[in-house]
Amino acid sequence: MTRTIAALVALLFAVNASATEWNVLGPRALAMGGAGVALPQGAQSAYWNPAALGLADNPSGLQVPVGGHLGITGSVLKGANDLNQVNKDCQALNSNCTQANVNNAINELNQPNNGVRGDVGGGMGLKFGRFSMFANDFAYVGAKPMMDTVHTTAIGGGANNIQNNTSALRLSGINVTEIGLAYGHALPFMEGLNLGVAVKGMIGKVGFYDQRVVTNDPGNGGFSNFTKDASSSFQPSFDLGAMWDVNRSFESVPFRPRVGLTAHDINNPRFTNPSQAVAAGLPSKYSIQGNTRLGVAITPLGFWNIVADADLTRNLTAVEGVKQQNLGLGTEINVFNRSWINIPLRAGLSKNVADSGAKTALTGGFGLNFLHFNVDVGAAVTPGSETIQSQGQSKKLPNDVSVGAQFALLFGGGASALDAEIANSKQKSVKEQVKGK
Repeated sequence: MTRTIAALVALLFAVNASATEWNVLGPRALAMGGAGVALPQGAQSAYWNPAALGLADNPSGLQVPVGGHLGITGSVLKGANDLNQVNKDCQALNSNCTQANVNNAINELNQPNNGVRGDVGGGMGLKFGRFSMFANDFAYVGAKPMMDTVHTTAIGGGANNIQNNTSALRLSGINVTEIGLAYGHALPFMEGLNLGVAVKGMIGKVGFYDQRVVTNDPGNGGFSNFTKDASSSFQPSFDLGAMWDVNRSFESVPFRPRVGLTAHDINNPRFTNPSQAVAAGLPSKYSIQGNTRLGVAITPLGFWNIVADADLTRNLTAVEGVKQQNLGLGTEINVFNRSWINIPLRAGLSKNVADSGAKTALTGGFGLNFLHFNVDVGAAVTPGSETIQSQGQSKKLPNDVSVGAQFALLFGGGASALDAEIANSKQKSVKEQVKGK
């Protein structure tokens, strides 16, 4: 078994060292520190770990998750808003039009690894037995400053006047719609080990636009131009997953530990970049580079789960130079925990270890499961905030925040289904032993 697991780890890790960042789809995982590889539920198992579709206690049914994330790195928005404001002040010839204010704005905008990125995700999945049909949509957009450090004179600079400054926020990103089918199954010769695969077709719509800072309000417009000339193309893709339910292999191990491993987009699908992006020096293809994530879960008590996830790849984001490699830890306590009613309470921590300046995010959420209907919400936020404008007026935003919600209609699964499978497995083993004698 050890050799087989090692081979699976090598296979699933055989993706690029740099990858597209992992989207935390669904409020359950989001609320538990972004961890879900070893404890997925229902149709979302197709995304988090298709091998979990083969687990007897994994319920079937319909799930509809939605969510969004905003991350600010450095003083990019502060610099852009301040440069826009000081240009207005210089056009109005008021007292705020000073060389010091211009220099401060340029310096704020020109910091290394400056950027702002946002992503939204949602989908619909239907699980029936070991199969799941799904349709997901993910959009990733990043804004990175492209600097003009020549036209920076406040007043009387002629051609070098601030009004002629061409500094821009370069908007780039992709919207990916994926439709596919996933399947998970236990290996017949290795008790407790499940493998899974998701096969999907992906339509990628790549956008690009340079939004001038001094002539356009950084908070308005631009996005319509970003999507107007977007380029669309189609690619197939594949995800792989493995799940080891340790307690099925070794009954004496307490707390039912599970170890999961998932590799997304292992064939590195590449989508056509718009002509404007190519003219600006970007490659002709926008790559969705595969990523790999490891997860563990334990259940100390029947109503209490503890989970942890770690990105095994250092992931690229929609902002050039900004990397993501998350570690997440979370817990779930099921209040009431009856077959007809349950209120799961969730909390966790998440940290981007690829960014030395990133702060630890606090996560939390809850759900309401009544009969077969489930509603869940979750959120994550860093404790600090980022100033996004200081000249003219002061504005602040959290430097990293995520929210998510889900509606689900689930049937079956649970501890009783797992107990029945274990009993059947033992009966089958006894019969085989008797037959062998």
